[in-house]
Amino acid sequence: MGIDTDKYYTPPAVANRALERAQLVSKPIVCADTACGSGSLLIAAENVLNARYGVGIDSDPHAIQQLRRARPDWRLYVGDLLKRNRAPPTGFPGANYGVDLLVLNPPFSLGPRKYVTVKYLGRSVKCSVAMAHILRSFELFRPIQGAIAVVPESLLYSNTDQHARELLDHNFSFTELLQLSIYTFKGARVNSLFVQIAPQISRRDSSIQINTTQLDIIPVTVVRGGLQMHAFERSPSGARVIHSTALRSIATGGVATISDKTSSTAKGRISGWMLLLPRVGLPNKEAFCAFYSRDEVQLSDCVIGMTFPSKLEAFCVQRRIVANWQSLLSIYKGTGARYITIARFVDWLYDVGIRDCNALKKISGLTLV
Repeated sequence: MGIDTDKYYTPPAVANRALERAQLVSKPIVCADTACGSGSLLIAAENVLNARYGVGIDSDPHAIQQLRRARPDWRLYVGDLLKRNRAPPTGFPGANYGVDLLVLNPPFSLGPRKYVTVKYLGRSVKCSVAMAHILRSFELFRPIQGAIAVVPESLLYSNTDQHARELLDHNFSFTELLQLSIYTFKGARVNSLFVQIAPQISRRDSSIQINTTQLDIIPVTVVRGGLQMHAFERSPSGARVIHSTALRSIATGGVATISDKTSSTAKGRISGWMLLLPRVGLPNKEAFCAFYSRDEVQLSDCVIGMTFPSKLEAFCVQRRIVANWQSLLSIYKGTGARYITIARFVDWLYDVGIRDCNALKKISGLTLV
C-alpha cells in the first residue's frame, strides 16, 4: 500500500506510565507490537506487566536488526503489517500458541490520502492508517486481552474512523489511560493518548430511556453550517455570512457588524434567536452569547448553530452551557486542530439536559420511565 511509516518511537518512561494504568484480568505471557520500532512498548510490557515473551513486526529492517541483537529471545520480523495475510509464528516454550496482549504505537501519517482500506472480520473498512493497523493487528493475532495503544486523538472521534469504531464496539470497549503532551514524540506535535481496547465482559441494555420527570429539559434545534468560505458568491443584497472568526464581533456589536453577504444558498440558513459555536477551534466564552436576527443568516461550514422559538429558551441554554463550559471544551478533540462533530455535540447537550429536536425525531422505540 506504500504507507508512510512514522518513526516516532514511544519514550520508555511514557510507555511504563501508560502500562501501569492498564486493567488486565491476568498477567500476559505473550505480547506483540506490530510497529515495534525501538521495542520500548514490548520492554515496558516485560517490566510493568511481567510479560515473558515478545513478538515484533516493523517495516524498518535496521530497527529489527538492532532489536534482534539486543533481544534474541523475541520473535522479530521485517514487514508491512497492512500487507500481511497471516500472523507470524507466535509459539514459545511453555506458552500457548497465541498472543495475550497487543502493545501498539501504529503509524499516524496518511500522507496526501484521507483514508486507507483494510479487511476486518470479512469487511472492507475505510479508516485512518492508525486504525487500519489496530484492525489488522486484531484480525491477525486475535489477542485474548485486547490491546494497549498510542493513538491520535482523532481516532476516537473522527468520522473517518466511525465505521471501524462501531465494528470494534461489538466486542471491545475503549478506555483512556493517559493523555500525552503534544511534545511527547520528538519531531512531531500531535494530540495523542494511550487507550486500552479491552474485551467486553457484558453489554448494557442498548434501549434508550428518557426520564419524563426531568422538568428542566430545554429543546433546541442544532444546525451545522455548510457554506464553504472560499467558494461563496458575494452579493450586497444577499444573506449575511457568519464564519467562526466573526463570533467575537457579533458578541460585542450584534449581527449588523457582519459585512460579508452572499447569494449562495447552502445548509445552515437560520433566523430568529440563536447561539453559535465554532466547529473547528476551541470556543471563546466571551464570544458565546444569544442574539436575534430577523433576516436569515448563512452559517459557514466552520460554525454550529442552535435556534430557539423564544428569547427565554435561548438565554436559558446560554446559561446552562456556560455553567458547563470546561466540560464543553473537553469534547473538542483532534490530532491537530481541535474540532467537534454534530453527533458528539448533540450527545453532550443531552447530558446537560438540552435536547436537539432533530435528533429526537430520529429516535424510535423509546422506553419511557
